[in-house]
Amino acid sequence: MLKKQLSEIRLGRLELQIMNVVWDRGRATVHDVKDVISRGRKPAYSTILTMMRKLEAKGYLKHNVDDRTYVYQATISRQTVRHGVLGDILDRLFEGSPLLLLNSLVEQNRISEEEVREIRKLIRKRRKKK
Repeated sequence: MLKKQLSEIRLGRLELQIMNVVWDRGRATVHDVKDVISRGRKPAYSTILTMMRKLEAKGYLKHNVDDRTYVYQATISRQTVRHGVLGDILDRLFEGSPLLLLNSLVEQNRISEEEVREIRKLIRKRRKKK
């Protein structure tokens, strides 16, 4: 994969749907992706093909040819994308403040009490490592 800074990771909605299919399957053809994505809305085969080529050009996918069929694999992990996208959102929308992000989630009732307990555990565990 091309070396990218986490803050440079940008994926649109359809790109992320495609990547999720590839991550879930490990390897996927354009037809595989179309079959999974078509459950919600129906993008054309050519649209998915174009997007997968763009993802490959960005360095997020690579392909092998199997009996004249392109089979794609991810070259970047789901975790890396999550870190990059979250970092971008944190910087652009929350002034780089995790507290503002968490406060927004709490205000919207997007964090359960169980998740609050898990966050506390993660923080304690992180402090012990330092």
